[in-house]
Amino acid sequence: MSRGCSSSVTVGIGIPEVQFRATVSRLLERGCSIRLERLESPVGLVSALRDGRVDAAVRGTLPSSEVLRELKAAFGLATVMRAAVMSDRMAKPFMLAPVGIDEGRDLSERLELALSTSDYFGRLGWRLATGVLSKGRMEDSERGDTIRTSLEEGEELAAQLVTRGMDARHYSILIEQAVAERDLIIAPDGVSGNLIFRSLHLVGGCEAYGAPVVNMGRVFVDTTRAKADFSDAAMLAAGLAVSLR
Repeated sequence: MSRGCSSSVTVGIGIPEVQFRATVSRLLERGCSIRLERLESPVGLVSALRDGRVDAAVRGTLPSSEVLRELKAAFGLATVMRAAVMSDRMAKPFMLAPVGIDEGRDLSERLELALSTSDYFGRLGWRLATGVLSKGRMEDSERGDTIRTSLEEGEELAAQLVTRGMDARHYSILIEQAVAERDLIIAPDGVSGNLIFRSLHLVGGCEAYGAPVVNMGRVFVDTTRAKADFSDAAMLAAGLAVSLR
């Protein structure tokens, strides 16, 4: 984000005029030289990124389903994979995925997501330590089929990540320990991940900077719409655009 702030890249962003002015003002307060371009539709935002008219893009307040549909069509994606970049109240950074309610529905999807996130941030020289979550403690396996299956999948996912060279560990339901010790947190599924994200950010006071799409060649940062300004997301997008060239 610091590198993005000092860059002069152009970031396209889909927000109303009032929030656009607030974002520009906040960036100026922080001494940033990022150039922002406001785009009013999912088609306009995604096409500007695809055609190279902007160096990176931020969803802002545009409808998520429409933007994701445009990204899939423009970049030939079967699915859009995102990892939310956050920090806890002690300013420790971490990432959370999946965060879309229709993502990470089975073990294979979560495996692909974890590997894609590791590869994406590995290009920045960051070797991610990964914590896998499931829906109970290990001794809770007899408390229902759903819990048992989740625990078994958590163990299997962590084991498969280790065989692929990643530093991974299954933390069962102990999210507090995983966040304290790991860089990337893999939720049991997208619904759980979305609830965790909203609880941590909107209730618990954790910072949320944006969720980069980790399985495409251009920089696109998804965002929650519950923001007064989007300067953090713009700085993240700009920093990724500079660092991943």
